[in-house]
Amino acid sequence: MDFYRKKVFPALAGGLWLCFLFLDWTGTADSTWVKYAAICLCCVTALLGANTADGRVVAAALVFTLAADWFLLVRNDRYTLGICLFIIVQFLYAYRLYRLDGKTALMLRSRLAISCVLVILSPFPAWTAGVYFVNLSLNTEWAWRLKRKGPKTFSNTCFAWGLLLFICCDVCVGAFNLGLFTAFTWWGSWLFYLPSQVLIVLSQQEKAGDIP
Repeated sequence: MDFYRKKVFPALAGGLWLCFLFLDWTGTADSTWVKYAAICLCCVTALLGANTADGRVVAAALVFTLAADWFLLVRNDRYTLGICLFIIVQFLYAYRLYRLDGKTALMLRSRLAISCVLVILSPFPAWTAGVYFVNLSLNTEWAWRLKRKGPKTFSNTCFAWGLLLFICCDVCVGAFNLGLFTAFTWWGSWLFYLPSQVLIVLSQQEKAGDIP
């Protein structure tokens, strides 16, 4: 299993990454199913690594990621539902950071409550997307702060970089929807997205006792 996670999984993900980037760059074929296969690979790998509480949180987040991409990538509809699923992903990552950093549950519950109220009251999908992006940004800042102050473990480093690349992907998505730099942002979103998911999967803590 260790060999699979460290060697086979990154190699397979890298091959799929190069494949869909080539297809997108050249326009020779539709890359949708190659991209979704890559996220399926990440999800399966995360499920195989769900041996600890931390591993199960990451696995759950990847399951919701897979569901979100089903609506946003494969079906290319139900955008609000897809974004709401990604908000759940960020709630799970916030819970993971809460466990890793030992913060008070009150802060986490307050953030969850405020986000839920904002989503329920949101009149437009763009508003829901804003709630999602704020949660992603807060998690990214939290992960980098934890990386700086805590032990510089492989897990902390992978998670911080994974969330940062997640932001890069969403910046590209937002810019593309606004009609900015469309040639690069359309191609660039998945340039960042799959590496972000691979790093997040690799950040799973598989051994009991790894989490404080």
